[in-house]
Order: sequence, then structure tokens, then C-alpha cells
Amino acid sequence: MLKKVKAQTASAMHIPQDVIPGEPIITVTGRQKAYIENYNKIVAFREEEIRLQARTCRIIVHGRRLKIAYYTREDMLIVGQIASVSMET
Repeated sequence: MLKKVKAQTASAMHIPQDVIPGEPIITVTGRQKAYIENYNKIVAFREEEIRLQARTCRIIVHGRRLKIAYYTREDMLIVGQIASVSMET
């Protein structure tokens, strides 16, 4: 319900969805880097898969030789051979 209200409010105010507070922002550069903002915690970490929990969804990065180059409470950089990035509710 709250998610729908946020989306409707953002749409009415002509605000892009990616600037709504708390929504995850994922920037993929080529097949080597994924920069992720607004995640809550690391759920699973393996060389082939990294799972993160955000407030509104779970983020899954698949690939080979995946590493977390750095992370803070707000963002992280994943490097390696990225095959896919997906989200599930």
C-alpha cells in the first residue's frame, strides 16, 4: 500500500522513481561492475552469487569471481564477471 502511494505521489509530482527515498538504485557498468545504493544487509555471498536485502526487494547478482570491492552502510561496489542482476519481492 505504502509503495503504491509513493509511486502515485512521485508520478503526480513528476519525480523519477529512482529518487524516492529508500528505493534501491543499481548502476551496472559493462559486465564488470555493479554499484548498489540503499541496501539493508548482505544475505548471501559466494563467488557466483551475491544476495542483498533492500527495504522493498531482494537484489541478486549472478556471475563469476564476484567480489565486494567496498561497502558502507549505504552503498557497495561489486566487481567480477557479472552475468545478471535481478530483483525479487
